[in-house]
Amino acid sequence: MGVSAKGLAMAVCIAVGGWFGPAVAADPSYVAIGVGAWEVFRDDAHAAEFDVGFRPDVGLGVLRPQVGFLAATDGDYFGYGGFLADFALTDHVILTPNVAVGGYGGHGYRLGSHVEFRTGVDIAWRFEDKSRLGVGFYHMSNAGLTQRNPGNESLLVQYFIPVGN
Repeated sequence: MGVSAKGLAMAVCIAVGGWFGPAVAADPSYVAIGVGAWEVFRDDAHAAEFDVGFRPDVGLGVLRPQVGFLAATDGDYFGYGGFLADFALTDHVILTPNVAVGGYGGHGYRLGSHVEFRTGVDIAWRFEDKSRLGVGFYHMSNAGLTQRNPGNESLLVQYFIPVGN
């Protein structure tokens, strides 16, 4: 998927989400914990991924900030910051397109740059206590900053723990 196609995919997610509506404005901040597969589509290497993030309950319109850190069992790591938008498809089903930029390192799969961009989407079930359980799919690449730009995909099971409110 090229850079323009990724941008188009993110725009479609946001537009589709716009037909529904933002998640409940009273949703709290979340600590997000994820575990899953790093390098999902590579035939020659797979690794486990562990991800932890914070999604504060502040924002501008539907946009909320996010920060996080992921580590993979092949030695790769990525610290990131970016934005997300929660859209309630139903009272309990939440769609969250998101985008981030951050610093990448390690000795696993070479992505071509220490600066990488991460785009993705989560779909989660929001329980009555406002916690969420879902899955997330993410693509990470340097968006053509360097000649080498193989990209990487992750698939995670995630639990979102409400904090505050």
